[in-house]
This record gives sequence, C-alpha cells and structure tokens, in this order.
Amino acid sequence: MKVGDLIKLGQGPISHFGLEFGIATLIEKLPRSDAYEYDWLVLTEGRFIKLGRQLEGSAEVISESR
Repeated sequence: MKVGDLIKLGQGPISHFGLEFGIATLIEKLPRSDAYEYDWLVLTEGRFIKLGRQLEGSAEVISESR
C-alpha cells in the first residue's frame, strides 16, 4: 500500500467510525515513536481519519496510484 491508493476498509474501521461505504484514499504515512512505526491518514466520505498500520492486513486495494 502506498500514498494515493484507493482502498476498501475492513469491517472494524467501518463500524468504529460509522462509515457508510468504507472506501478511502491513503493520504499520508504519519510517523510514530513506538513499535508500530506509523499510522495512515486516510480520506473517506469527506473526512480525514487516522488508522493504524494494521489496516494493511485488513483493507483491500481497489486501485493503485501511479
């Protein structure tokens, strides 16, 4: 996964944030100072939300950026 990719989020973030569709664009990797290394800033349904890098194991890439 990389910045600009269009993804379909897993059920966890969809439920947690009350999203209708769960389609998101990866905007930026945000560094962390712990073992998780980074979070993702995503744009979905007109909102910016921050998700842990664990989304890489549960989200599906719909369209890759170039």
